[in-house]
Amino acid sequence: MPYEGVLAIVSIFIVAPCIVFGFILLAKRGRNRVDLARCAVREKELELERERLRLEALQLENRKLDLMIEHRIDSLKP
Repeated sequence: MPYEGVLAIVSIFIVAPCIVFGFILLAKRGRNRVDLARCAVREKELELERERLRLEALQLENRKLDLMIEHRIDSLKP
């Protein structure tokens, strides 16, 4: 009989809070994973944008060099 009282007290003060806080921690872990995934997606988007801008700069440089070459060829013609 005295074991039932001890078991009830242990259940109320130890087991129940462990279960509740366990679920709270699992929910936080899930939110953290979602935040990490969101950050990873944003990082990939920024890398893609940086690469697009780099390619655009290379195209502009190529166009500039083409104009310089054409100007030199035109100036060499008699």
